[in-house]
Amino acid sequence: MSKAPHSKRDTQPGYLTALLVVVTSVGLGLFVLPRLGHRAAHSYSPLIGHPAPDFLLRSISEAGLGKSQRLSDLQGKTVVLDFFASWCGPCRQQAPIIESVARRLSGPKLAVVGVNTSDEFADARQYLDTHRPSYPVLFDADAEAANAFSVSGLPTLLVIDKMGMVRAVELGVVGEGELEGLIRDADKIDG
Repeated sequence: MSKAPHSKRDTQPGYLTALLVVVTSVGLGLFVLPRLGHRAAHSYSPLIGHPAPDFLLRSISEAGLGKSQRLSDLQGKTVVLDFFASWCGPCRQQAPIIESVARRLSGPKLAVVGVNTSDEFADARQYLDTHRPSYPVLFDADAEAANAFSVSGLPTLLVIDKMGMVRAVELGVVGEGELEGLIRDADKIDG
């Protein structure tokens, strides 16, 4: 007994199923998994709940050009540290979000500080001359601060509470609402 040859109609559901599997896989790979990995990778940072490493860096932004800033001098305020580089595309996406939060919330309770790292001084200055952030930007020439905070990619954002404890470490672009939530959470923890 021989089987009848497959008709064109019999093979179409197979192609449609394969196409559906490919589209679903691509969608998961591009949109869902990166978000899951983002949270999983940073919710468990060994820095969270520990004192922030201190550093002393020079300002390269118009706000305090050439002056030194010690992180521990900001104790008593919640601090947002934004590690970035002029050549980093996601850092450029993060910049207007940091700027908006800094303009609205910086003051006696919150300090926003940019930390330019893994960059050439001239490139960093050119970037700052173009973008002109309202918050101070420090130059991490030897990646001393980046290494102390175990920065493994850019941008990396940290939220440090008033007592100097690291409360959040985020790699990648953080949305404005999410950043505000991290700041609020840090304020709640330290009273």
